[in-house]
Amino acid sequence: MRSFRATVLFCKTIVDEIEAGKCAGCQLLGYVVSENLDLARKSGVRVVPTVIIDGEVKIARRPGIPFVCGDETHARFKEHYPLTIQLTRPSDTANDHLQTTQS
Repeated sequence: MRSFRATVLFCKTIVDEIEAGKCAGCQLLGYVVSENLDLARKSGVRVVPTVIIDGEVKIARRPGIPFVCGDETHARFKEHYPLTIQLTRPSDTANDHLQTTQS
């Protein structure tokens, strides 16, 4: 089993990779699972780190494809790591987390 410190370091590494590969128009939101258990449960997060992209892709751990912003990469992620539930943003601005709906 991975230690807490190793898990945090691994998450930071993934976040750094995403930051390095994302374009200026992309937004990165990060959540600490232990502080957002309801969101993690609704999103189907079972391992840390898990990356969800545009409500269409769910990558558990590190993907076999580099995080580089672009249509080709997004299409490959979507093909290899499809999200099995649909995530939608709430219309209520007071509610600042993602909600899920079953598709």
